[in-house]
Amino acid sequence: MVGTLEEETPKRFSYGLDEISAMTGLSTAFLRKLARAGTLKTKKFGARRMVLSADLQEFLEGEKQDEN
Repeated sequence: MVGTLEEETPKRFSYGLDEISAMTGLSTAFLRKLARAGTLKTKKFGARRMVLSADLQEFLEGEKQDEN
């Protein structure tokens, strides 16, 4: 039996701003600006600023609702 892509792809816990930029097409500078404003929640892990998967999903869903 073939599983769905979601079942076969391991879930990520967090993403770096550079990864989010590559996925969404938003610049890292813009993402940093959103993070500083508190619009995009981030966590610091060592020297890297990361966005938890749940926070990224919440941000993207909020942006979708703003368009409607």
